[in-house]
Amino acid sequence: MPPNFFQKPETALKRAQELIQVGKESDALDTLHDTIKARRYKQWTQTHEQIMMKHVELCVVLKKPHVAKDALFQYKTLTHQVAVKSLETVIEHFLQMAEQKTEEAQKTSIEKVEEIDDLDQGDVPETLLLSVVSGAAAQDRMDRTVLAPWLRFLWDSYRNCLELLRNNAQVEHLYHRITRKSFQFCSKYQRRTEFRKLCELLRLHLNQI
Repeated sequence: MPPNFFQKPETALKRAQELIQVGKESDALDTLHDTIKARRYKQWTQTHEQIMMKHVELCVVLKKPHVAKDALFQYKTLTHQVAVKSLETVIEHFLQMAEQKTEEAQKTSIEKVEEIDDLDQGDVPETLLLSVVSGAAAQDRMDRTVLAPWLRFLWDSYRNCLELLRNNAQVEHLYHRITRKSFQFCSKYQRRTEFRKLCELLRLHLNQI
């Protein structure tokens, strides 16, 4: 049995912060995830929200949308009768971070292609590879390398949150906001496939009412 499995929430949060300080983000995430899933300490406290805020931050940094999904579903169970607002706060923080990382990746992708023509940088392997293709092809290649992983992460995050919040009057307004964000994502990044899947997902949710 993992040594952190029965730690009190306050102790687990402190331990996770210590692990982060020494560069062990993955271990910190495991510590927080075990605490959220533990059957002990199932009465919600403000510490649980602090744990979840740090948990979703680490999920974004480590690109682990499915770990975030699991924890958010656990947190929904913990908060649905006593702290729905806390669930909304955590979800909004999670998506805001994911959106920010995706925007940064898009900016980085553009900047890296612009650097191809900078002769002062020398011929690094990435530059040599990109220099043999046209500007448009270079941008496409860089988008697939730098931007695409974050697009997948953000799309998975939107979809998971919509699944989490579906057909629940308590969080209906948040569901609608995330729906709008999802459509904006499809438009901004020209994601036709995701647009179709989003429409299918929303149609399914509507039919389940």
